[in-house]
Amino acid sequence: MAKSSLLLLIFIVLQAVFASSHSFSYPLSINNKRIVEEKTGQRVKLRCANWPSHMSVMLAEGLHKQTLSNIVTNISSFGLNCVRLTWPTFMFTRYFNQTILQTLDDLKLEEIKLGIMKHNNDFLNMTHPQAYAFVVKQLFSANIMVVADNHVSKPKWCCDSDDGNGFFGDSSFDPDEWVQGHTLAAQFFKNLSNIVAISLRNELRGPNQNVAAWYSNMRRAALAIHHQNPNVLMIFSGFYYASDLRFLKQTPLNVEPKNKVVFEAHNYPYWNPNWGNKSANSVCASMKSDLEENVGFVLSDDDYDSPLFISEFGMDLIARAQSDERWLTCMLTFLAERDIDWCWWGLQGSYYLRQGKVDAPEVYGLNNFYWNGTTYPQFRKRFQLLLNTLQDPSSKAPYSHILYHPQSGLCVKADQNYNQIRLGDCKKASGWNQEGDKIKLNGDHCLKSLGTEGDPAVVSSDCSSSDLSSSWKFISHSGLHLQHNNTGLCLDKDRNSSILVTNKCICVGDDTGCLDNPQSQWFQLVPTNVE
Repeated sequence: MAKSSLLLLIFIVLQAVFASSHSFSYPLSINNKRIVEEKTGQRVKLRCANWPSHMSVMLAEGLHKQTLSNIVTNISSFGLNCVRLTWPTFMFTRYFNQTILQTLDDLKLEEIKLGIMKHNNDFLNMTHPQAYAFVVKQLFSANIMVVADNHVSKPKWCCDSDDGNGFFGDSSFDPDEWVQGHTLAAQFFKNLSNIVAISLRNELRGPNQNVAAWYSNMRRAALAIHHQNPNVLMIFSGFYYASDLRFLKQTPLNVEPKNKVVFEAHNYPYWNPNWGNKSANSVCASMKSDLEENVGFVLSDDDYDSPLFISEFGMDLIARAQSDERWLTCMLTFLAERDIDWCWWGLQGSYYLRQGKVDAPEVYGLNNFYWNGTTYPQFRKRFQLLLNTLQDPSSKAPYSHILYHPQSGLCVKADQNYNQIRLGDCKKASGWNQEGDKIKLNGDHCLKSLGTEGDPAVVSSDCSSSDLSSSWKFISHSGLHLQHNNTGLCLDKDRNSSILVTNKCICVGDDTGCLDNPQSQWFQLVPTNVE
């Protein structure tokens, strides 16, 4: 038996051994627009990061700088339970038997080869699919799920509209070879149980996009995938860089089984140039309206039981531009409101080779350039609410709300005596509800303002309808400002502490040119039925 075949057999056997004792209940399925464990019906929320493995080396990035075990440990340290591990079609159709070493030598990446030899020497003699499987197995041992994303056909950086990988019929995107690649991949992934989903194609784009080809080819590939591997979820993206699924309103996808169908979408701050030159309230409202119109509608469309997976969103974590920060705060409210599954772009701090540059940096990555620390130490605090499951179709608990402050990532909590309120961690932060013009906590205490700018907000057991000090209304284009009794004062985070105060409302009118920063006054009632 060839050495490569023996290694593959060992991987599959080890995978089966791990599967017998793993704590997750695989496979996954769909119920009531949620991803759930098929056996228990319990919600499984995907909270992921993208880990590219689709570029010219066809190997998960970063293995020239850190051991695989260290990288996987770091993924868990971010609070993530999933990675979207990308792959190119040609890895299965043209390079199935080629080793990592051969590819590195072909690309003349001597420095990268030496790094992999130092940190992960065993990978060099693996074929590309074997290396992919080995990474998946290591993720399995850390209870991390994998979305296997067909990112491109030809291994390279993605994406340009004219790069040959954009749509069916492009120079590197032959539909028959693509279906063949999915058939081989689905069969190969069958014994890797933590590959819970296959994303059929990343960011369709370019002048050849058309509805007829989308339906024909997506249905054909889905049939092949499900035949080879009936356990995996199948994730479908739309047009224009995964930003548009509106064609589904006219013609349902009609892929069986429907309890394996998920839709995905992407969003980035540079898609809307107005974040830096128009009111953040109006831009946020526009962005969320566009998301709802173009992709979010699947969550309310009766023709689909499918969830929505925001499988890419991210920003420059080095520059941290104010416009990007405003985008992120707005995006967090979109994700939190319906507890949407999500995946940050990206995990990687560098690439082996990107657009001709060896060891190229990635400013969007959670890992730093050396993969030994993070560029975003605030990640777990900022994302703490989204790292939790907020809505579960199997829960018997009644719904209440969390009063969320997305700029900080914190939640509004009262002290033990129900006097002062402040921002704190989001554990046990539910119990808020809106009843008319009252914002109530645990049904019997109301949010109040003392009526003067800069004074702290409080909670009180006096919730009488005639009490105007406890009258509040969500206002502004974004709908995220909580104004007190039409006074022009809004709930706000104190600049020097975690206490909440009332201050003059920022940019809540119709002046779209108001460029003051309103984020400290953005609050959201997020529904939850998870205790």
